Amino acid sequence: MRFQKRIKIAPGVRINISKSGVSTSLGGRGATVNLSSKGVRTTVGIPGSGMSWSKQEGWSGAAGLKPADELKQHTKLLENIANSFNKLSPRVNKVSTRWNKAIESFDGGRGPSTAKFSTLNKRYGSAMADYQKIEDDVADQQAALIAISGRLNAMKFGVFSGKLKATQKDLVELSREYGSGVRQLVGALSSIREDVGNELAKAERSI
Repeated sequence: MRFQKRIKIAPGVRINISKSGVSTSLGGRGATVNLSSKGVRTTVGIPGSGMSWSKQEGWSGAAGLKPADELKQHTKLLENIANSFNKLSPRVNKVSTRWNKAIESFDGGRGPSTAKFSTLNKRYGSAMADYQKIEDDVADQQAALIAISGRLNAMKFGVFSGKLKATQKDLVELSREYGSGVRQLVGALSSIREDVGNELAKAERSI
């Protein structure tokens, strides 16, 4: 008999209960980090390709791939990450724009009031939830990039594989650049959330 249950406790966070014990999964489609008594396992994959990477076990589905083909798969995965990452900043701007309008509405008209602060507080909760969803997606990007970099650095090539080595080097550098961009976005999100919290506190003091 098998018993397994998944409980979603927050966006991108799940508790897994089974006969073997309890574990926590972080992330979503394409990248997951699993925390259990056995340790930490990071898994990323290219949807639809049948190829995935587990930090503890190595690439599954890649054993029969030639190095050139595997590098192509890494290139596709990095392209997917880049496309996903490029959509994050507009999402941040959209949430921030809605919050700025909420602040303008609170300050406008006849000025601050208890009723208007109640509405602003709800807008604050919504904004924080949206920022959290973006941070969850950023965490997925980080997990994927760490796994990809690890696999790329571990790949070995023959003596006459200069072009493949050059491609490997380029992909490693590209993953580092993406990683730097992700870290910058993490810092920006932290700063934005702090600013929004300060604006809410200032609004509360004004009534």
